[in-house]
Amino acid sequence: MQMMTDPVDLVILRTLAYYDIFKYPLTEEDITEGCSMFDKSPEICKKALQRLTERGIIFKLGNFYALTNNHQHVKERIAGNRRAEKWMKKAHRFSRLIAGFPYVRGIALSGSLSKGFIGEDPDIDYFIITEPNRLWLARTLLVIFKKIFLLNSYKYFCINYFIDTENLEIEEKNLFTATELITLKPVYGDEITRKFFKNNHWIENYFPNFRHNGMDANEPDQTRTFKRILEYLLNGKHGDWLDTRFMQITIKHWARKFKHRYTEEEFNLVFKSDKKISKHHPQNFQKKVLREYRKRLKVLKEKFDIEIDTEPAMTKFN
Repeated sequence: MQMMTDPVDLVILRTLAYYDIFKYPLTEEDITEGCSMFDKSPEICKKALQRLTERGIIFKLGNFYALTNNHQHVKERIAGNRRAEKWMKKAHRFSRLIAGFPYVRGIALSGSLSKGFIGEDPDIDYFIITEPNRLWLARTLLVIFKKIFLLNSYKYFCINYFIDTENLEIEEKNLFTATELITLKPVYGDEITRKFFKNNHWIENYFPNFRHNGMDANEPDQTRTFKRILEYLLNGKHGDWLDTRFMQITIKHWARKFKHRYTEEEFNLVFKSDKKISKHHPQNFQKKVLREYRKRLKVLKEKFDIEIDTEPAMTKFN
């Protein structure tokens, strides 16, 4: 017989299961804000957390909650949060640099830093929006800068995801991509990033409470002389040709270097690239995360006979 479980409990367990993948315990406030439900009354969540703890399904570790009873994870989270505070200043500094490159129209911090955490081997991930038909030109200029002036370091300059201003909707719609989008921290291009979130309203199916609240920092000056001059010089047919050529060279390089690791379908997802998008995720992190997530839901089913859908549905609680 299946254990009777309150709908709020299921939403909390789903949230804790996802973050358990990253060994990242959550506070009560994290859970209240992050749960995929319409009504997020702290009192509702507080009672549910107490109920789940008393039943031995989750663990209370000081001010944190988790599926795993490991206080070391709490220590690692606190240390990672502190590191992130220091690294955020560096991220804003490099964001201002990226904003000065031709055809860059929007920038958001992504990855672990956007979630307020930095590990012991850190890097800074950027999500970049460009002018249409200049995505690959902008990307190539940034890559050249990284290779020459940063010695190809990924530590401060990890630029793995580009889209353009006319194609803002993300095609892959699942819990992983929804989580990545709601945790983006826009730092440049307020108008275009607001349009980006408007075009991706589907994330409300996963996080109905999410509201984009604007920029994470003061927007850098976008009227730099260097940027204006280069855009003027590259606005004609020669710019069109360069953009297409850079795309062809890059995709060919990725195919030669990585294609043997994946099926055709996997390669097209991990290196999803055309004139409108450039995605370079050779570790296929999305697949790994969703696989681990399903494993944790399976354990809850086997251990406590609690059935949780892999795809969260919007839930309203009275």
